[in-house]
Amino acid sequence: MRGRVFDLQRCCVNDGPGLRTTVFLAGCPLRCAWCHNPEAFAGDTARWVEAEEVLDEVLADRDFFEATGGGLTVSGGEPLLQPAFVKEVLTRARAEGLHTCVQTSGAVPRDALLAIVGLADLVQFDLKHPDALTHERLTGRRNDDVLANAAFVAAHAKQVEFRVPVVPGFTDDGLEGTAAFVRGLGAHALHLLPYQRTYLDKYRRLGLGARCATVEPAAPSRLASLASRVEAAGVHAVLVC
Repeated sequence: MRGRVFDLQRCCVNDGPGLRTTVFLAGCPLRCAWCHNPEAFAGDTARWVEAEEVLDEVLADRDFFEATGGGLTVSGGEPLLQPAFVKEVLTRARAEGLHTCVQTSGAVPRDALLAIVGLADLVQFDLKHPDALTHERLTGRRNDDVLANAAFVAAHAKQVEFRVPVVPGFTDDGLEGTAAFVRGLGAHALHLLPYQRTYLDKYRRLGLGARCATVEPAAPSRLASLASRVEAAGVHAVLVC
C-alpha cells in the first residue's frame, strides 16, 4: 500500500496531544485563500511511500511519544483523498500502540470517513465558515458536505476537536455561527487557529501568488475579543498558539 507524501515533521505540538510526528499527504479538494501547505496541490513535491516505510520513520520517535503522550498525526492537504492508505497507516500505528490523529477538512466522500473513524483516537476537523456562499468564495466549494460530515464525525468519532482558522477579513466574521453549529453537535469547545504569515515563502518558492499575502495576523486584543464572542455563543474558545 503506497501513498503520496510531501512532508514528515517531527516534534509537532499543535497536531494533537503531546509531541507528534505529522505525516502530510498530497492532494486537496479545497483551495483556501490562506492555505499554509500549497505543496499539497502544487509543484512536484510529493513522493510515493509505502505504509510500512512511513511507520518505520514514525516509530523512530516512540520515546518522545511515550514521554509526552504524543503519537502519529496524518494531515495534508486533505489526507482522506487517500483513504485506503490512511487506513493502512492507522492500522499499523494502532498495532504498535501509538495514539493516532487525523486532520481533515471534511470535504470528502462519507466512505472516506467511514474508513478511518474507528481507527483514529482523535479527529481534528477544520471548519472554515458557516455560510455556504462565503465558504465557496474562500475555498472554491460550498460547505454542505462539510457540515454533514462534521455531524457524522461528532456522532461516531472517539474524540473530535473542531477547529477554525482565524483569518482577519476572511473567516473572523463567521466565528459565532461556527460556534453555534458545533454547539448544536454537542461539542463543548472550538479551537481557534490564528493566522500566521510564515507560510508565504512556500508560495514564492513554488512561483505562486498567495491570496492572503497582505493580511496581517490578528493582534492579541483582537483574538481575545473573538474568543469572547465564541464563548458568548455557548462553547469554550481554545486559542492554539
